[in-house]
Amino acid sequence: MVTFKNILDRAYTTLFTDYKLDKLVQVDEQAFYDFLGGFLVNSIDMFDGCLSDLSYHTTTRVIEKDNKFVTVTDYIFDNELTSKEIYILSLGVALGWYKKQLDDVTQYKLHLSNKDFKSYSEQQNLQRRLERLGAMEEDLSEEIQKYQINNLDKLPYFGGA
Repeated sequence: MVTFKNILDRAYTTLFTDYKLDKLVQVDEQAFYDFLGGFLVNSIDMFDGCLSDLSYHTTTRVIEKDNKFVTVTDYIFDNELTSKEIYILSLGVALGWYKKQLDDVTQYKLHLSNKDFKSYSEQQNLQRRLERLGAMEEDLSEEIQKYQINNLDKLPYFGGA
């Protein structure tokens, strides 16, 4: 049984880190998974050509937190996923998170006194981040292509289901 939490843990521990998310997971673990879960839903939509059905369902459970009972919702995939499918979904989560960070204007508020240097530094910073974003998008596309090539016999056009 593969849960959203399995994929989000893999993405967060192996593909990216963020000090704000580190703090969030310490303060409210459920909010951490709910926040990243949105990126996973987007990643599911980006994973064109997945051979497994990526549908999922929810279950609820009650846990005790801070001497109160709280209802927690778990998201569980309806089918088993391969390690490669989990990795590709994790890449999509990392890509979505990175895009959100790139759109965060506060990341570019550098505290430098020289106006020309500040302007140049912001431009340099943005250019490097855009290059990284492009590389991440290429990685995701390449991983999906490799996944499909390795499973060519299962694709409908080539005689699969």
